[in-house]
Order: sequence, then structure tokens, then C-alpha cells
Amino acid sequence: MYKGYQEKLFSNEWGVNSGFEHLANKLTEMLPAQGACENARSTNKHLDKFRRAQNAVYDLFNNGLGNKRGLFVNIFGWAPTQRSTWDASRMQWAYWEDRVEEDFTPIIINAAKEQGLV
Repeated sequence: MYKGYQEKLFSNEWGVNSGFEHLANKLTEMLPAQGACENARSTNKHLDKFRRAQNAVYDLFNNGLGNKRGLFVNIFGWAPTQRSTWDASRMQWAYWEDRVEEDFTPIIINAAKEQGLV
């Protein structure tokens, strides 16, 4: 047994930390079927940011940001290059999942606080 290696306690599947997955699921249930949240610029601004971030993250992991690169950059302030998402020899999904999680978890927490979930 190799000492010094520790398994990660939480996974970050598609950028959602498994420790906050229950909150993300509850927030998703609160989202409208389409379009912006009601009162998206006032009482539900964090919920609507979660909605937009979730859409952008989905596009990253499902489509390599083929549709929502601008939205992704607008929300997260960065985006992987198309080459890094399409070139299978360079693609390391675990890296991108961890990188997205760093920025997505605070969005989840802020939306959950706003909606009284925490």
C-alpha cells in the first residue's frame, strides 16, 4: 500500500461537488421549465445565476462549449480551449470537473442561501 496517496472524499462529477449535489438538485427543481427565473434581477438573482451556470456547465461537458462558450466565460471568467475539450488525447475530464467545481460550488451555495435551503 502506497502511503501518501489519499482518495478524494468528494467527487466533482460534471463540476458539482457530491457534497452539494442535494442542494443543486433542490435548486434545479425550483427552476422554470424554460427562460429566466421570476424576479431574476432582484429576489432570485442567485437562483437565476445558478440556472445560467448550470446551462453553461452542461454545454461544456455535453458539447465541449459548442453552444454556450460566451455564457460560460461571462459566468466563470474563463473557458477551456476548444482543442482541450475536443482533442481526446489531451482531454482530462477530471481536471475540468475539479476546475469547474471551484467556481460552481459558491454559485450553488449562494443560490441555496437565497432560497432558504441553508
